[in-house]
Order: sequence, then C-alpha cells, then structure tokens
Amino acid sequence: MSSEFAGLMLLLGQSRPVLELHDVLWPHVLGFLIALWVTTAFTPIARKIAAAGHVYDLPDGGLKPHEQPVPYLGGLAMFLGWAGAMVYGIAAYPGGRGWFVGLLIAGAIMTALGLVDDVWSIRPRVKLLGQVVAAGVLLAFGMGTRLIMVFVDGGNWLLGTSIVLPEWLVLGLSGVAVVALVIAFSNAMNLIDGLDGLCSGVSAIISLGLAGIALHWALYSVSVTGDPVRIVLALAILGASLGFLPYNFNPAKIFMGDAGSMLLGFSAAAMVILFGTEEGSILRWILGALMVCALPLFDTTLAVVRRLRNRRPIMAGDRSHFYDQLVDRGLSVRQTVLVCYALAVLFAALGCLAIYIRTRYAAIVYVGVVIAIAVAVVAAGMVRKLPPGADTGVDSSKRRGRGGRQIHDR
Repeated sequence: MSSEFAGLMLLLGQSRPVLELHDVLWPHVLGFLIALWVTTAFTPIARKIAAAGHVYDLPDGGLKPHEQPVPYLGGLAMFLGWAGAMVYGIAAYPGGRGWFVGLLIAGAIMTALGLVDDVWSIRPRVKLLGQVVAAGVLLAFGMGTRLIMVFVDGGNWLLGTSIVLPEWLVLGLSGVAVVALVIAFSNAMNLIDGLDGLCSGVSAIISLGLAGIALHWALYSVSVTGDPVRIVLALAILGASLGFLPYNFNPAKIFMGDAGSMLLGFSAAAMVILFGTEEGSILRWILGALMVCALPLFDTTLAVVRRLRNRRPIMAGDRSHFYDQLVDRGLSVRQTVLVCYALAVLFAALGCLAIYIRTRYAAIVYVGVVIAIAVAVVAAGMVRKLPPGADTGVDSSKRRGRGGRQIHDR
C-alpha cells in the first residue's frame, strides 16, 4: 500500500473536515435545479410527442396491468435535464471538464439505446453491446481505469497482505469491473421500472445516499477534480428523478421507458466507479455506494434466481420481481411502491454508515445484511419452485404498440 493511500485513510478516519457542508453543497445546487427544471418542463412535451407518434405501452393484463395505454419517451425529458446539469459542470468546473464530457457522451449513448428500444424494440445483445460501448467511453476518459486497485489495496489493508498486480492486469481487470458495473446497474434499474413511480422514486432516494457519501468525501477537499463531478452527478440524478416523478406516480401519465431507466442505472454505476477512480480511493466508499444501490440489485438477483430455479430463460419477463410478488400478495400498487421507498431509504442509510465506521466493520455489516436478506427471501417463499403450468404473468402474444414497442419488463 502506498504511503499516500495509507495517509489518506488515516486522514479520513481521524481528522476533522477542512470545509463546511455549505462550502461543498451550495456551489453545486444549480446543477440540481437545472436537472429539476428542465425535466419538469419537458416531460409534458415528451408526452405529447409520444402520443403524436403513437409510442405507447399497451396493457396486457399480466406484466402490464395498467388500464389504458400510457405514452413512453419520459426518459428523453429526463436526459435533457440530466444533460443540462452535465453541461453546467463542464462550464463551472474546468478541473473536472474531461470527466463531465465523458459522462455526457456515455449517458447520451445509453439514452439513445433505450430510446430506440422504446420506439422500435431491439435485440438484448444489441442493447448489451451499447452498454459495453458506454462503459468504454468512461474508461477512455480516465474513469475507473484503476478501479480494481481499490479492492486490492483494501484487501491488503484488511488482511495484512502485500499483493501487487502488474500494470497490464490492473488495467484489464479494472476495465472488466467497469463494464460489469455499467451492465449490472443499467439492467437492474431497467428491471425495477415495473410499477408507477417505482424507478424514479427509488432513484431519487439512491441519489441522496450517493450524494451523502460524495459530500462527506468533499468535506476533506480530497480532490478538486473528482469532488465536483461526483456531487453534480448525484444531484443531476436527483433533479431528473424528482422532476419526472409527479408525472409518473400512480396513476402514471407517462413512462420513462428504457431511455430513462438505463440512464439512471448508468449514472448510479458511474457514481460507484468515480468513488474508485482517484488515488486514495477507499474500499468502504465503494462498499457503501453498492449498499445504497442495493434495492434494484436485490430485485434483479431475486428475479434471476427464481427464473433459474424454475428453469425459465433469464431474459424472459415474468412476475418474479420483488415488487410483483408484493402485489400478488395483496398490496396495492401504491402500497408496494411505498414499501420499496422505505427499503430504499433503509439501504441508503446503511450505505452511508461507510462514512462513520472503518472498512473492516463496514464489510462485516454489509455481509450480514446480504445474509439476512437471503434468509428472509427464502423464508418468505420468494424463490420457491412453481408447480408446472403455474401462471407467471407472461404475455405469450408479444403484443406491440402502434409505435412498435414490444411488451416486456418496462
């Protein structure tokens, strides 16, 4: 472990902040306001465009239980607000300009990919390829190129080892990690977008947790390059989510579609990556950020495990998601969404524990949380094997809207 890294860990663990909260928060609030205002203003316009182009999500009585066709393209308005915050960052913080540009390009790729899928529907492998390209853009702009060393240095610190990796292996493993995070988060957020107001509300809560960690790090003035980027990105997610939520809460007037959900998932992944990008990045920040984002990751894991247990294709839509099972057990859509909000708040609070406890204790707490969730899920029968011929809620007709939108997990 480098002396600089060890010194920074000592600083963050024992010293007092060198800045006040208002010093690191208020200069970035304009980015939040831009994302909020632009998204709020353009969502009704996106709804009119979707209606004019007949880009609807059609009800099917199974995976799509809403009563009337609902327009898509809300993700386009969210991107405009999010992009406005990135442009503000480019103009206001020259030190982080390269990262802001990289985020803007990669976010545009994710949004365009989702938008094409919303309107015409594309093959999963094409979507996967686009996500890999977006991750490659982050790497090309220097984000996450040494991400794996955070885990190596953290492991050395915890275990008292002195593992050293050759530079080529560091770059290769870091690249794999960045790609894996972008793919996992983008699809997890896409899959949790299954009930009115669920994805946008959960994303807002996640962004608050990520902002809390980023602001705490900035209190120590660790990086004039990274601190503004992390804070503005977190506030951009928050502004876009809150600007869209009033139009999306039950009963929804518009859906964000893949364009919005994949942008939000990508942004959350980028936050995790940025926590591990600079010299001195600490493992507990990444562990905390992953816990903040635990709800969509848990929901996706649950769905995949249940599909595997029932010998169903992983990519096949069904009602195996956590929120679907709550609805099937008698909760209303609003009640289910509020339960998920409460869980998201709990995970965000647990993630922010990384601010106050040492890495070894954070790792123990988070492993314990994962074990507790697994036990609770099994005890509740959420991964049980279904009897042959059981209704999974899948619409085998694969109906499409007039705009060509295939009906599957929103």
